Amino acid sequence: MIPNMSTNPFKFPLSTVPPTADVLGGSVREAKKKTFPALNGLAVFYLELHPGGVRIPHWHPDANELDYILHGKARIAMVGPDNVKETFDVSAGEISFIPQGWFHSIQNIGDSDLKMLVIFNNDSPNDIGISVGLGGMDPFVLAETLGASPSVFEGFRKDVELIAPQAQ
Repeated sequence: MIPNMSTNPFKFPLSTVPPTADVLGGSVREAKKKTFPALNGLAVFYLELHPGGVRIPHWHPDANELDYILHGKARIAMVGPDNVKETFDVSAGEISFIPQGWFHSIQNIGDSDLKMLVIFNNDSPNDIGISVGLGGMDPFVLAETLGASPSVFEGFRKDVELIAPQAQ
């Protein structure tokens, strides 16, 4: 647990707390009620993606997500109920909204680091990443669903970090 390092209960040093994920593609720093009690019903994450880095496809079953771009340019792709699909770009100074339960990804499409605040209406939002979701399925079921051989899915990674580096 990361303690609130401030003596002020309404102030939190988000940019300096240790990242909960720090990988080749970027990092995530979190402020949740557990670490910043003033966030009753809210959580704020600081997401940084290096050029080409991707916040892997995932969904939050218990929270809406509001993104504010501090620096850089992102491409948001989302899929929701009734097969609604949206892909759009956001730049510094713009916000985007991802409804609760919508499957989505965030990609840095700029030449510099993408820096953004991710705000949730849940003080401890859950996250289900695609690798975890697919990793819980039988390869035969995936093969039948996607029209491929079960062997294609047997080697799938089931533990991808929150962030993937740029594709080669």
